[in-house]
Amino acid sequence: MTPRARVVQALNHQEPDRIPIDLGATIVSSIVKKTYIELKQHLGLPLEEIKMLDYVQQLPYVDEALLQRFGVDFRMVQLPAATTASVNIFEEGDYYAFIDRWGSKLHMPKSGGLYFDWVDFPIKEPTMAALDNYQWPRPDPVEVNARLGEQAQYLYENTDYALVGSAVIGGGIFEQPARVMGLQNFFMALLAEPQFADRLMEQITDIYIESCNNYLDHVGKYIQVFTFWDDLAGQNGWLIKPDLYRKMIKPKQKRLVEAIKQKTNARLFYHSCGATRGLIPDLIEIGFDILNPVQVSAKGMDTQELKAEFGRDITFWGGGVDTQHVLPFGKPQEVVDEVKRRIDDLAPGGGFVFAAVHNIQALVPPENIVAMFDTALAYGKYHR
Repeated sequence: MTPRARVVQALNHQEPDRIPIDLGATIVSSIVKKTYIELKQHLGLPLEEIKMLDYVQQLPYVDEALLQRFGVDFRMVQLPAATTASVNIFEEGDYYAFIDRWGSKLHMPKSGGLYFDWVDFPIKEPTMAALDNYQWPRPDPVEVNARLGEQAQYLYENTDYALVGSAVIGGGIFEQPARVMGLQNFFMALLAEPQFADRLMEQITDIYIESCNNYLDHVGKYIQVFTFWDDLAGQNGWLIKPDLYRKMIKPKQKRLVEAIKQKTNARLFYHSCGATRGLIPDLIEIGFDILNPVQVSAKGMDTQELKAEFGRDITFWGGGVDTQHVLPFGKPQEVVDEVKRRIDDLAPGGGFVFAAVHNIQALVPPENIVAMFDTALAYGKYHR
C-alpha cells in the first residue's frame, strides 16, 4: 500500500496495512535542531546543510534520508512559520533576538538557549486606537504561493506520499493575540475589554482567511491534510472558561474552517496542547477531522477512553508515546512498551496517525527516538 493510500484509509477510519507515521510534516510534530543533529549522527546518516523551518521552536526541515529511515508517510508543503519570514537575527546583550512579522520581539539566550520566547509586544494598551494604529502583517505574496503550488503538484504527481499544508501565518485565533500584546494583557482584555478583544481576533481571522485562500488556490487540490493550531488547554484543563471560548473564539474558528473547506477537500487538523478532552465535541461540531497531539500525560487524556468516546468522529494524530516522561527519561525498552500500549489504545478501527506528543525536544536520547519509530513500524500493523 502506498503512503498516500494508507493515510487516506486511516483518515477514513478504516484499517490500512499499518498505522501511518509522521515526523516533520507539521511544526507541531517535528524535532528540534539539536536533537535532530544528534539523531542523524547516531544513525550514521550524513548531515546536510540544515535549513530552518521555524526559528522560535528551533525546527529544521527534516531531510529525506531520515524520513525514509523511519517510514514517514507524509511530506510538507507549507509556508515557513510566521516568525521565519525574512527573519533578521541580531544580538541583544546575552540574547539572540529578532522581530517577527507581527512586530513582536523574541529572545533566545546565547548560552544554553533552546528556543525563542516573546518578550516585547507592539500593542501596549487594549484600545481601539491601538488597533487602528497597528501595522497588520500581510499574507505572503502570490509568487510564494505559486512556487508552493508547483512543489505540491510535483510531489502529488511524482511521489506517493500524503501531503500536508498550512498557511496560518501566526499562532491561532486565540493564541496570536497573546503574541502581539502579551498573555496576561490579552486574558485581561477578554474580560475587561471584550469589544477590543473581539475586534483583535476578528481581524486576525480575516488575515488568516486571506492567507489560506491565497495558499489553497495554488495548493488545495493536491494536499490531503491542512493544519491549524490554537492552544486552548493547559496540563490540567481549559485555559479559559468553556463558555467564553464558545462565545468569542469558536465562531471565528468556524468561519475559518468554512472558508478553508470551500478551497480544499483536505482533512482539517487541529492542534492544541494539554487537556483537550472537553474541547473535542466543539472541534467535531466546527468541522475539524483530526486532533493533535493527544497529550497523554495531561489530565483526562486517557487514550483508551478517548478512542472509545470520540474515535468514530475524529482522528487522533500523535499520542504515540508519553513525551513528557517516558521518551526523554525512560529506557529504550520502556519506550517500546509505551508505544505498544498507545497503539493498542488508539489504532483499532483506523483514525490514528502515529507521532510523538508535539515536537521531540532537546535532551531526548537518540536511542529512544529510534526505539519509538522502529516499534511503530514493526508493531503498528493491522491484522496481526
